[in-house]
Amino acid sequence: MLICSLVTVGAARGSPAPPSKDEIAVQAALGLFLALPDRREAGERVVRRQQGIEIWYLRPVSRGTRADALCDGMRWLVAGRLTSAPGANDLFARLPGIDELTLVFYDLETSVEPDARGRYRQARNARPQARFTLRRGTAAKLQPAPARVALQGGGCVAAGRQMLDEVWTP
Repeated sequence: MLICSLVTVGAARGSPAPPSKDEIAVQAALGLFLALPDRREAGERVVRRQQGIEIWYLRPVSRGTRADALCDGMRWLVAGRLTSAPGANDLFARLPGIDELTLVFYDLETSVEPDARGRYRQARNARPQARFTLRRGTAAKLQPAPARVALQGGGCVAAGRQMLDEVWTP
């Protein structure tokens, strides 16, 4: 009886939706999202787009850390964020219906405006900072361990541009 009551209370409060199959696969293969969906920034998401997956991850790309952020994005997409993550080839194997992975680093653009009652409302918009795209055929030619090494240090941005299908920065 107690268990039923707890389940009812949780449902009445609007329990968060469980992670989607795509989110679970992205976490397992790339190690990107360590927090549950209801504890993440609202803009962090995994979106299915035609034959691809688009992964939005809150990561500002500032002038002082630009190269480090770009290297992280390239490395995380190919070989995973965590050393225990198997990388893009594993994600393609988990999701056979997709042919393209895109990782979007974004920052939040915040504005504050008064409403009709004189209260202030905060608006937060996700502003893309970098976009990294890897297609299935390209990923099949890459080995995660050597790519992880190549995508660190001084020449990693140039190496990453050679490995990935597309790299966009404003």
